[in-house]
Amino acid sequence: MKKILVVEDEVVIAMSLQRRLTSMGYDVVGICHNAETGIEMARKLDPDLILMDIMMPGNLDGISGAQAIKAEFDIPVIFLTAYTEDQLIEKAKQIEPHGYLVKPIQDRELKAAVEIAIYKQEMVHQLKASEQQYRSMIDAMGDAIHVVDRDMKILIANPTLLQWNERLGLDTNAVGKRLSDLYPFLSDDILKEYDTVFSKGKILVTEETTRIKKEVITTEVRKIPIFEQGKIVRIITIIRDITQRKKVEKELKKAHAELEKRVKKRTKDLEIKTKSLEELNTAMKVLLKKREDDKIEEEDNVLTNVKELIEPYFEKINKTDLDDHQKTFLSIIESNLREITSPFTRKMSLKHLNLTPTEIRIANLIRHGSPTKKIAEIMKSSPRTVDTHRKNIRRKVGLDQKRANLRSYLLSLH
Repeated sequence: MKKILVVEDEVVIAMSLQRRLTSMGYDVVGICHNAETGIEMARKLDPDLILMDIMMPGNLDGISGAQAIKAEFDIPVIFLTAYTEDQLIEKAKQIEPHGYLVKPIQDRELKAAVEIAIYKQEMVHQLKASEQQYRSMIDAMGDAIHVVDRDMKILIANPTLLQWNERLGLDTNAVGKRLSDLYPFLSDDILKEYDTVFSKGKILVTEETTRIKKEVITTEVRKIPIFEQGKIVRIITIIRDITQRKKVEKELKKAHAELEKRVKKRTKDLEIKTKSLEELNTAMKVLLKKREDDKIEEEDNVLTNVKELIEPYFEKINKTDLDDHQKTFLSIIESNLREITSPFTRKMSLKHLNLTPTEIRIANLIRHGSPTKKIAEIMKSSPRTVDTHRKNIRRKVGLDQKRANLRSYLLSLH
């Protein structure tokens, strides 16, 4: 609930105002009858609004009292008066009151004046808070910033700008001066840029190199229009010193050019070496291929010789009358021979196993996972016949005395 102080020398009017304001939902925290008491009560009660009669007895009239209150407390004041002389109104206007009510005061006029005064004061507080936040932000920024109006007078200059001015031997009392007076070295083109921003209302970003005494400074400058009620009233200028960045960029470009030169030379050298390596690699591939072919041929020769020149004699010997001792030795010889040729056997194809065409066909079906019944249907023979072929295949590949899986073994072959 908003608090209101009534300063009115006529008791009847004061009480009437209290009653009507209370009925409107306001808290009338005090009533007094002269300006001096009104100032004291304002200090003590801290009201949100004061209704102040202009003509009151005492050393101070209502206008002087309102002036003192405004200076000390910044509390909004609505003047009450039965007089409408132009001279009196003109004097009251200088205090910038939040309203002016002429007696007798109607309820509608009273309510409207109070609501407008309170709303206006709230807007003023918000505006001040926003302005303070805006100014704090500008002051905290590391870039130099100033704000100019349409007359090119500087309204705000942040500490960074003033530090620049001090370092460069320029005037540090910037606020209130024209931009061209503070910085006489600015060219006409730069000053015309402000006219462009004021006329077009668009942000303008430029890079400017300026010689100030013996120092050359390169800056990135942003000129940003500030609008109020749809009109451009000010321009905020943000100035960033990019002198060091430009130096670094120049050095980087120089280093980049040198690096490009080295890369081109290195690339050319690598292309020559790559070509040589490719030729060498081709030769190595030919040699390795020849070696692999020779190795395969040698393995095939070994397997063929074993199959054709040795294994048939094992079969013949097994058919002769051998005692147990001789059979044991023969079995050991066969086992060792298989052990010696097993690395080759894993790589050989079915044709090296002395399989018949029918056995090769059945072996391929087994390798693909076909069961005996399915193979019999494909081969148009009985399952028993297929089983016989399976046993022959196991014998020829050396699995007749082992529990190994025939399909797994056949899959391991090339």
